[in-house]
Amino acid sequence: MGRSAPGVARHGREWALVAGVFAVVLGVAIVWLSIDRHPPEWDHANHLEHAVNCARDLAAGDLRATLGHSSFYPPLVPCAAGLVLPWWPSDVAFGEVVILAFLGAGMAATYLLGRRFAGGAGGVVAATLFATAPFTLNQALRFQLEVPLAAMVALFLVALLATDRFVHRGWAIVTGVVFGLGMLTKPPFCVYVGPACLLVLVGVRGRAAWRHATLAGLVAAVVALPWYGPRLLGLPQQLQNRSFKQALEAGFPEPLSPASLAYYPLNFPRAFGVVAVLLLVLGLVVAIRRRQWFVLAGLAPFLVFLALQNKQARYLLPLFPMAGVAAAVAYAALPRGLRRASVVALALVAALQISSTAFARPAVVAIAGLPLTDPAPPLGADWQHRRILDLIQRDSDGVTKTVSITANHSQFSPSNFRYYTVRDARPLRIGRAWDGEPVGVEYMVLKTGDVGPPWTAEKSRRVAERLAADPALARAFPVIGEFALPDGSTATVRARRIKTGPATTPDALARALEAGLLARLQEVTRDVEGLGVRLEYDASILTGRIKRLEISVAAATIGELRRRAPALLRVHDLRLVVDDALVNPWSAAEHGRFDPLDAGRVTVARATIDGADLQRFLGQVKGLGRTSLALGAGYADVRFEIPGPDVSARVRFGEAADRPVAVIAERVWIGKVPVPSPLVNWVIRNFDPSRGIAARLPFPAVVAPVTVTPAAVQVGG
Repeated sequence: MGRSAPGVARHGREWALVAGVFAVVLGVAIVWLSIDRHPPEWDHANHLEHAVNCARDLAAGDLRATLGHSSFYPPLVPCAAGLVLPWWPSDVAFGEVVILAFLGAGMAATYLLGRRFAGGAGGVVAATLFATAPFTLNQALRFQLEVPLAAMVALFLVALLATDRFVHRGWAIVTGVVFGLGMLTKPPFCVYVGPACLLVLVGVRGRAAWRHATLAGLVAAVVALPWYGPRLLGLPQQLQNRSFKQALEAGFPEPLSPASLAYYPLNFPRAFGVVAVLLLVLGLVVAIRRRQWFVLAGLAPFLVFLALQNKQARYLLPLFPMAGVAAAVAYAALPRGLRRASVVALALVAALQISSTAFARPAVVAIAGLPLTDPAPPLGADWQHRRILDLIQRDSDGVTKTVSITANHSQFSPSNFRYYTVRDARPLRIGRAWDGEPVGVEYMVLKTGDVGPPWTAEKSRRVAERLAADPALARAFPVIGEFALPDGSTATVRARRIKTGPATTPDALARALEAGLLARLQEVTRDVEGLGVRLEYDASILTGRIKRLEISVAAATIGELRRRAPALLRVHDLRLVVDDALVNPWSAAEHGRFDPLDAGRVTVARATIDGADLQRFLGQVKGLGRTSLALGAGYADVRFEIPGPDVSARVRFGEAADRPVAVIAERVWIGKVPVPSPLVNWVIRNFDPSRGIAARLPFPAVVAPVTVTPAAVQVGG
């Protein structure tokens, strides 16, 4: 039986109201974007860089590269923006088109959820509360993944309800597709929808319904597997690191401590809106009395994020659609007179939240010192990224160079410099602040004043202090430009230039460098036997250039001895060759130091490592402590003990053009299950360190052919 005309008209008016709210938010975003000129911050810049790379890969038809750009962030949102970029070649607006489209879809899904549990008017209230929440608007003005994730959560919950406990096969397939796309939005998607899925599955009855539920799961796996398959074993460790390890480094309180448990309750009013939170609390009570368990299941993931050490207000945003529904349940339970008054109040509060968040008018909305909005006004100041990059590109004559951005300020960090470099297709490699010595660094960009959060500021300040205290290093990297920044600080660009050397002879400088190298080797070696150092050089050594540098030892224990509890490896018959080495000639001539700056190529020409020594070394390496190793004739059997089933493999070593040595795996097992040959690389890439080592090295590195025997691993024969 069809809907009645009054019902259709009523739903039409409700949809018009939802569309009107979306139009207001869209208009605000357009005005904001037309004013704002500040660079994308941190993850915002990283996601935009991903989008630009995805656009180029899609244009080239390179699907493998499209799926391979990020080890943690899936490609759905960046690649959607990548499709927009050719038609709207802006700096950030091409991404905002996608974010706002997701916002609109999320509002529509939230309205449908609200209509299901609180009636049509409640649906309008739910969609409005979601869209006008201070943090929703804040994130909608940035190319972040939380607004799309919230939209996918709401869309999935709508589809899940439409299955009627998986009675309807068509909706079951839709549910599987949306689940897969949700996982391709961000990995925590399954956490946000998990309780609702379990609740529905508990109510499934009949073989047909279970077949439909199974079909939905298979469809979801097919959609998500191309991206998750190669990352399946490594992703849990990344999630754990982000939830706890990185949170500890950032100074977050211990999980389940009073300060940690209080973070989200204290920040929820600022993120969702104080009036919305009051309605939410009342709505939870009403939902419990009415036994609307689906609403409660949609909010249950809050408890998961409450227990994590890493606390970010944006992690709550995917809960906002169902939080809006719970608030709408409270609205629908109010007497008619109060509902009319609350509509006016909600409209005024929404307008206040939009104005305060988007334009900081008023700049502060607080109760008892607790902020109730999240101001993010547009900024028109120029942070000079492109002028700095133009200077470096001109100075380098268009040759690919490595640039170290030593600060990690939100507006002046490696992330936004790297984005503008990729966006403008510049022949530059952008890196972070260097540690130890600036090996491989050809340009440095430094910043005075605020250099970023405390957990990264120390390294930035250490670089600046080193340049101030070491005239030889400052002489090797003279200043080629200075730029005034909007926060009152100064950006300084230094270039590596050694055109004339110290007033000494090549032989004297070579002796100083050799003595300095012997002293430097004490930082990475101990128990050394038969040490030999040989330099091949000509007059260009006065500008720091060494044609060939060879280091050989009969035996030595190597490791980063200055670190606390370093991993140590005993090596025999070691011969290391460095071709086209570049060192700082002034530090050698004036202070007798060996300060490396670059290398054309580093080759491990010969080495022997006993099997027992290699096993001891693996036991000391962080993350590999539970790895066991057994050497054979031409192979090594390796077993990785990880949470869940262990992974074992037989590996051989070969040559590779893009990394020092290729790890070739065969006979891979996950627990007691053999991995099919086509999937071996999917599994072993999570444990193969060769590509990561190559990516971190600032110069090309080569390892001579590797021979494995039951007693040792030999390099070079």
